Parts: sequence; C-alpha cells; structure tokens
Amino acid sequence: MRNAEASIDPPTDSFAAGSPPDSPRKHPVRPASGVLPPGVSADILGAGHLASPASKGQGPNMLPPAAPPAVEPWPVADRQARQEPPPVIEPEPEPRGRLLRFGLPVLLVLVLLAYLVPAAVMAGRVLPGTTVLGVDIGGQTEAEAVRTLQKRLSGLARTPVIVKQGMERASVNPEQAGLSLDAEATVRQVSEGFPGPTAVWKALTSGHEIPPKVTVDKARLEVAVARNVTAVFATPAQEGDVDFRGLTPVPTYPRAGRAIDHAKVAADIQRAYLSPDAMVEVTTRTDEPLVSRAEVRRALTWAKRAVAGPITVTSRTGSVRISPELLAANLTFTADGQHDLRPVFDAAEALAGLEDRLMDPRQLPRDATFTVAGGKPTLVRAKAGHVLDTERLSEDVVKAITSGSRTARVHLTAGRPAVTDDEAQRMGITEEVGRFTTEFACCLPRVTNIKTVARALDGHLVAPGETFSLNQFIGRREPSAGYVGGAASTLIRGKAGADVAGISQFATTMFNAAMRAGMEDVEHTPYDHYIRQYPMGMEAAVSYPGPDLQWKNDSPYGVLVRTSAGDTAVTVELWSTKRFEVEFTDPVRTRQVNPTVRTASGPGCVPVIGQAGFTVEVTRTLRQGDKVASRQTFTTTYEPEASVICASND
Repeated sequence: MRNAEASIDPPTDSFAAGSPPDSPRKHPVRPASGVLPPGVSADILGAGHLASPASKGQGPNMLPPAAPPAVEPWPVADRQARQEPPPVIEPEPEPRGRLLRFGLPVLLVLVLLAYLVPAAVMAGRVLPGTTVLGVDIGGQTEAEAVRTLQKRLSGLARTPVIVKQGMERASVNPEQAGLSLDAEATVRQVSEGFPGPTAVWKALTSGHEIPPKVTVDKARLEVAVARNVTAVFATPAQEGDVDFRGLTPVPTYPRAGRAIDHAKVAADIQRAYLSPDAMVEVTTRTDEPLVSRAEVRRALTWAKRAVAGPITVTSRTGSVRISPELLAANLTFTADGQHDLRPVFDAAEALAGLEDRLMDPRQLPRDATFTVAGGKPTLVRAKAGHVLDTERLSEDVVKAITSGSRTARVHLTAGRPAVTDDEAQRMGITEEVGRFTTEFACCLPRVTNIKTVARALDGHLVAPGETFSLNQFIGRREPSAGYVGGAASTLIRGKAGADVAGISQFATTMFNAAMRAGMEDVEHTPYDHYIRQYPMGMEAAVSYPGPDLQWKNDSPYGVLVRTSAGDTAVTVELWSTKRFEVEFTDPVRTRQVNPTVRTASGPGCVPVIGQAGFTVEVTRTLRQGDKVASRQTFTTTYEPEASVICASND
C-alpha cells in the first residue's frame, strides 16, 4: 500500500504543515472512528487518538471531554489516482491452426513437386517399368521402343504355333498364317505426352506389363488352318454319290469322317501367337455323311435305267433325241434334305445349239447390238421373245426316266433380251480398238466350221469387266449347230478333249485381236508343235471341254465383236473406246532342239518332214501417252517334231 510504504517523518513542506483544516483534500478518515483504512497502522496516529470513548468517564457531573485534537490529514498530492487496467487474459497458443495455415501449403507444394518433377522427366517417353513379354521399354521414345520390340521379339514372332491332339502335332507358320507383331500399335498403348499422377505413381512403384498387339490377316489365317491343321486332324466325310464314266454309272459309298471347328481353331491360334509355351488343343467331332449305302444302291439302279436308251424331247415345231451319252454327260445326283440322292438333269446344256430344232429362231429374244456402217457403229435395238423352258424340261426328263416313258415335252416361256438398248448405248462403243486376220486354204470342211463360229459371234457384246469364254459361248460343236466333219479326239498340252477342225484357227484370230485391243489374257494354250500358218508364240489351240480361250474386258467400256469369214481368210474386229497404243516385238527364238529321225516301213507308212523345237518370246507393250502402262511377255516352248522316213520293202 502507498501509506504503509510512505515515510513517517513530518512533512518538510511548510505550506503543507500550515494547511487550513478545511482543505478539500483530506485523508478519507472518518472523525471519531476507530476504524483505519486497510493497511494503515495505529502507531502512525498515536494510541490516545484512537482510544475508545467507552474508556472515559461519561457521568453527568463530569465535564464533557475535551475536544480531541484535530486530526490533520496527510497531505496528498492533487492527482488523480491511476486506474490499473483490468488484467488481459492472453489466449493460449494455437499450434494446430498454425500448422494448418503454414504446413498444408508446404505439403501441397511438396506433393506437386513430387509429381511434376518425375512427370516432366517421363514426358514424351514410355513410362519406366513398362514391359512387353518381358522386354523392358521403359524410358524410351516411341521410335526407340518400336525398334527394341522388333529386335528383341523378332525370333518369338517367327516361332510356329503348335496345334495338338493326343500324340498328333501340327505347326502353323505365323507368316503364312498372316500373323505378325504390330510393334507400333503395341507402343501406342503406353506412349503419352505428359503422364498423369496415376501413371507416374505406377511407374515409380510397380511397373506395367502390357499385352502385345497382333496384326491378323483373317483370309490367310483361314487358309493356313485348312492347309496345316485340317489336313492333319480332320478327314471329311465321304458322301454317297453316283457318277458316270462314259455310259457306266459308278457308285461312291458313304464313309464317316472327322471334323474340326475352323473358327475356334483360328481364334485359338491367334491367342497362342507370341506365347512360346502355349499350345492349341484341337477337338474333333465325327462328321457323318448324309446319304446311306442303301440310298446309293437305289440311285445306282436308277442311273443304269437312265442311260439305257435315248430320251425324246418334243415341241410344237419339232423334236430332238437326247442320246445316252448326252444324258450321262448332263446327269448328276445331289443329296437333299431327306438324305436322298436326287437326280438333276441340265437341260439347258444338253440342248445348247439345238433350240432352232424345237422352236422358230425368229421367236428368240434379240439382244441390243451394233452394226458398223460408214466406219461408225449404229445401234440395233433389242427385242423381246420366247425361249425354251429348260428349267421345267429338266424336271420332266427325270420324270420321263422314272416313269419309263422316255419322252418329254418342252414348253416355251417369255424371254427378255440380255442386253437392253440403254445398256448398249452406255457401253461407249465408238471406234475399232483391235483387229487380226488369219488365212487358210480354200474349200476344206474346216472352212465351213470357221464360217459357222464366225456367224455365231458376229455382233456379240462383251460387258465391262466380263470374261469372254469361247467354249461357253459356242458350246459343244454339234452337227445340228452347223459344224461338219465330226469331232475328233484331241490332246493339247496334256489336256484331252474333242473338237471339229477349224475352231482353233478362229480362236487364234480372236486371241490376237483381243491382245491388240489391250484386253487381259486369261487363258490361251499354244500348240505342242509350231504350225507355220499361225503367228509364232501367239496361237490359241482349243477343244471341248478344254483347253479354252478366255480373255477379260478389263476396261470400263463394252466391246463389240465383229467377224467376217470368207473362203480363204477370217477376220475378227473389236470395237470399243481406245485406251492404249499397243506394240508387239518380233518373235525371239532361243533354245533350239533338233528333231529326231525315225525309220518306218510298211504300206501304211507316211513320210514326215520333222521340224526343230524351240522357245520363242513375244512382248506386248501398252502405252498411254509417253508412259508405259503395262508390259507382258508371252513365252512359248515348242516340242521338236520327229522326221519319219519310210524304208523300202525291197
């Protein structure tokens, strides 16, 4: 307290000692009070001053007590008492709040740096720890990773896929099956610009194995399965059938086989590719034939009855006898849904060239075509008509054989032209594009045949993209169609057939015209021995049913066939829109082989002047302006023809 700590000496200030009693600033002590302010000792004021009034006499006769000495208050400086501010309670420190305010941003920055720094290093490259079939490509650029996979997996990519069943094994060559590793597509699975957090985390912690991408050629894979797998594990069922060898029906009895699921095997091979330890397990099932042996025996009996004699086909205007040979050539058997062998007769083929004997040819529909007048093609309009109903006739012939009547009537049905006027006009036939002429001796039976085939083809239109077949167009060379001399057996380059004389000369003429028109060669067969009347290395020998002459109109335009045949020459012209300038080289002969000489005797001996064999090459060049569009070399090897010397019997 201030009073307790103050000095007890009287004040030295004279002004303070002489202060009047009524000074406004006095110590706050109540008069006649025995109560001191807290903390003030009674010794300061004196014991008598603070004596209790009860200790003095207070009788009536007593004088009133003397007035107590005036108590002078302690002079106090005139200043306002300082008020102590109330104590401020400081809040306790907040360590968690400070951590959140300062620690969380720091933590976020560290986490962001922990992602951004490795991500920046990995950007534009394959993520570290990435492997393909155990080959590490992590950290490489896309091009580097592709080269690594191609180098490290090249051996595995060429490893055959093994297919097995029990102890049997078959291998499939991946290259032949159209299987290959697509390294570029494999790397593209993981090639990134700037990796995300998840990708960076995986790269830093666990790595990543990705599957390889495989390129598959479905068509080649199917061929490989059929060639390499089916041939080992499958045996197709042998279906019951009846065929003809000449006039003799020959039975084929059914036999069960084994079959595989080609689609499943192909899919399993694709999955097993690039897996060195994987094998494809193939499962087979029994392949049961549709036809029973009893049904084959029944069909065999019917076939014998079918060729026992001819069938007569009649119409309103005439009739045709179909010989047993022609019946056998056009009779087949097919298994139907009832597991029966049903006979099928091809009446259209059997009657090819005989239509005019069963109907008026003027009733036939006429295709639109062109005639050439004044060097320009002119449209000949199409005309509707009637044709033989060969579909119905096919069924009627089978019924005639089954019933034993052996007679069938042919009916006519409406026929439409195969080429309409609009179609012909859109073909773009504007000019001659190819021509060729061959000559022959006059007045032989072969000349008649050349004229006959030339008449049949004159005005024929070959559509764009169509392949023309001479045998298909003129069919069998029958006398009823105007061919003379009878068909003789032929053997051309190992192919057996039969034909009348003169057809090969026409085929050679047409082949050369087609090649000079820039058409595509599909099939032509040179003679075994060189024949001087034909162009060397450019002849086309034909017979029926083969060899054939075939060429393809590979242009976007139609082709008009124009023919003319006289007594000593035949010409074939092809009209279309010209595409190429066509050049032919002169024949180049090589590898000559001299003929042998053979001596014969007897009345039937005919001397023969032999000729050498040789190889000849002729090159065709197709030009479009200054550019070579195509170049083709025709190579032909002729066999030497032996000389025959007839020895004298003397």
